[in-house]
Amino acid sequence: MMQTGRIEPRTATNVVAYLESEDEPFINETAVFANISEHGARLITGRHWSEGKAVIVSDSLVNLRARGHVVYCAPYGARRFAVGVKFN
Repeated sequence: MMQTGRIEPRTATNVVAYLESEDEPFINETAVFANISEHGARLITGRHWSEGKAVIVSDSLVNLRARGHVVYCAPYGARRFAVGVKFN
């Protein structure tokens, strides 16, 4: 039988995050975690992020600093985006 959905649960949160381009550090913004797991996160942002973009996700709550890449970026309400990041 083929498994569908996520292998692991994600923890819902609304912690403030910092999202920056790994190769263009001047491209960065404050975002909010919608949810997070050991392997990735969904962030709510104010800008569009290109699929495949190498990024660094960090926060000040648990001293997270993880490299990853954008797997999707979809409109989320008015002038915001939901960004899926898979950690490396």
